[in-house]
Amino acid sequence: MQKLETAQQLQQRIRTVLETVEREFRPLSDEQLTWKPDTRRWSITQCLQHLNLAERFYIRNLQKKVDDLGLMQTHPTDQTLKSGLVGRTLRYLIDPNTTLKMPTVSFMKPRNDLNARDVLQQFVELQQLLDEILNKAPYLDWNQTQLMTLFGNWMKINVGDAFLMLVAHTERHIQQALRVKQEANGFLAK
Repeated sequence: MQKLETAQQLQQRIRTVLETVEREFRPLSDEQLTWKPDTRRWSITQCLQHLNLAERFYIRNLQKKVDDLGLMQTHPTDQTLKSGLVGRTLRYLIDPNTTLKMPTVSFMKPRNDLNARDVLQQFVELQQLLDEILNKAPYLDWNQTQLMTLFGNWMKINVGDAFLMLVAHTERHIQQALRVKQEANGFLAK
């Protein structure tokens, strides 16, 4: 996997997520966005808020790495991506196609009393920011530049793994939100 091609693929995946959100969730009422299949499961809004909580941390850190670059080259250098053990493990656990259910850490669990429109807007803005960061990120060394994880400074992943993990995590919870919407269609009138 090459860095420049991967960055472009990730940007396309982010755009697909944003198109899905605009098409599938923006037209819904607040009642539909906050409807929960049962008390132990999340609403569409809670799925998006979980992404906002988790990804805001990583996006801020990635933004700092990009901002610290200072003067940029005129052409980014490509590189073969090498995934670290921690990054590979995290990416596997949050991959949209994995059947494992990973429990959410308590500080990433969304509240019940959320403003659906605010959460939706924050989600869109964060995804747009991630897309912008990916324009500059190829100037970073994706294998050597490290980023701390939500689990603390003692557990780091490389930037390449962070980008891949963020987009996969987003896709996983967008799929979850789409399943909630499908279930809601049986209970709520459009």
